[in-house]
Amino acid sequence: MTVDIRNIFDKNIELLERIDKSVYYFRKQQHDIALGIIADSMGLIRHFIEAIIDNKEYFNLEATDTVVEMLSSILDAYKKEDYILLADIIELQLISFIISVQELIIGREQVIFNEEIYQENLRLLIDNSLGIERSLIESIDPQTLLQEGYRVEFSSCGLMTLACRNGDCSYYFHTNGRIPMEAFTLASHWYSKEINRYIIYGLGFGYHIKELLSLSDSIEITIYDEDINVILLASAFTRLGDLLKTGRVKLVYDSKLSKLEKAISGLQRDEALYVHHPSFQNIRSDKGRKLLKDYVSWSLDG
Repeated sequence: MTVDIRNIFDKNIELLERIDKSVYYFRKQQHDIALGIIADSMGLIRHFIEAIIDNKEYFNLEATDTVVEMLSSILDAYKKEDYILLADIIELQLISFIISVQELIIGREQVIFNEEIYQENLRLLIDNSLGIERSLIESIDPQTLLQEGYRVEFSSCGLMTLACRNGDCSYYFHTNGRIPMEAFTLASHWYSKEINRYIIYGLGFGYHIKELLSLSDSIEITIYDEDINVILLASAFTRLGDLLKTGRVKLVYDSKLSKLEKAISGLQRDEALYVHHPSFQNIRSDKGRKLLKDYVSWSLDG
């Protein structure tokens, strides 16, 4: 992947994350928030349009008129304060077009394992976690896990998603579509101004944690997970270190869930426990499922 295409790909991920939220807030008629997001995203939108035109051969774009018209329509609806139309153009045209660009790049390029990012993530993981020692993580090669029931794939937005097998079933941890929007929707459901500290079971690839952090500058999050393999895959294929560098996230590797059980028994009024359901499905022990069953919206156990 060339530097130019990599830059387009990465900026598209950021742009999708922003404008998906703008549509969310437009639909809720929180226009001030939505317009703030759009104003902050105009530079990225223009960069996207210009980059596509400059690389039209790569993207098999025979004519650029449609792309320019889409940008003009966004600006026109913005100026007219037609927020219904603006949200429609963003959702039905711009987001769809960006995703088609991401899928084209994904189809032409390969997933690259970045050893440098992985080692930096591991360093931050050791410094900001409980139960994880260097000797433990160095004994596991995350790339071998891909042959042992774990599967990492690109989603349509460009971020990685994870699936793994538990017994006879395989489960996805995150959507194959617009991951940031899925994560933001879940985080928004969990968030409350009355809660200062969140206890979350299930790291997955950390997208829901990132979005929960974005909703408040003051909250703290402790994540519990019993699967060290998921933690290492998140270190290998995401920017997990960015979460840990905030100083507001602590990760607990809890193979027997005894630490989580203690935390549940001592929950305070300004604390809340939430369960990432795909991570719940990945729990291997009956004890773990029984411990958390009452904290998921539904369960087929028992």
